[in-house]
Amino acid sequence: MTEFVVAVCTAQRPEMLRRCLESLVHLTAPSDARIRIVVIENALTPDSAEIVSAIQQQTPIEIHYRLEQRLGIPFARNAALDLANALGADWIALIDDDEYAEPDWLIKLYEACVTFEADVANGPVEQICVGEPPDWWTPRVRPCRPTGKILRGAPTNNILMRAHLVRKDGLALRFDERLLGGSEDVEFFRRATRNGAKIIWVAEARLREELPASRLSVKKRISRTYMVATSQAQVLRIQQGAVRGFLTLLPKISRGLVLGSLVLLCGAIVWIILPTAGKALFYGGALRIVKAAGQILGGFGFYSAYYRSIDGR
Repeated sequence: MTEFVVAVCTAQRPEMLRRCLESLVHLTAPSDARIRIVVIENALTPDSAEIVSAIQQQTPIEIHYRLEQRLGIPFARNAALDLANALGADWIALIDDDEYAEPDWLIKLYEACVTFEADVANGPVEQICVGEPPDWWTPRVRPCRPTGKILRGAPTNNILMRAHLVRKDGLALRFDERLLGGSEDVEFFRRATRNGAKIIWVAEARLREELPASRLSVKKRISRTYMVATSQAQVLRIQQGAVRGFLTLLPKISRGLVLGSLVLLCGAIVWIILPTAGKALFYGGALRIVKAAGQILGGFGFYSAYYRSIDGR
């Protein structure tokens, strides 16, 4: 029997976790396979334990709960990998607590891995805004890629991977616990590809993400852009060293500052005539500048505290 473990890391979002788990207990298992669920709560106290227990009483699928008190996403994700290994997983799927799946999600990822002889499958995430989004916001659009396209890296928000990548008798990979400000998932899978893992895209294996309107405020968008930029710079700093990593980013920093300033200026002018379009341009330019600034500061070792503030229910 093939063992599948679906892992969810959560922090201070009990209602979102409930919705996520309610979707996972209805997953269809591949033939001759068993699905088990792992929940890692990244908190000082077991606030979501009762929710996990209540859902466990409604399903025959095993749900294993663990409290990880070292605060930080890399710690929680490594705890998930350790527990999945302890359960004897052959395949490990990763999903965020603010996402939910259709019953055939796991099968689509697995069948693609079998068809294309891949070690990792990554799928798209559709953002569903809860509440009224700002008029300048447009949903994130993933690139149109055919199923089977090989990727150099991937995030963990929609993943299935062979447990060989993380077992002691395999590649024994873990998330880098120095990357507390983000991008530890992208760094993990890029390291996997350097060690010979094959990552593919699976266009049909779509998840949906519940996006609170609060996450779309200008302040939050700026904060997230800064987080992504600093964490990307931190990854390069770790991989290449401080000087080489900064020089690698320098062309992007220069383009970001120049183009961002031009787009921001154009947006300010257009805003007078076409407020919605002008606002989108203005904020787009501002975010380019913030990204460049974040890359500079990240190159000097600074990182964002973005994940200390939790959005959602």
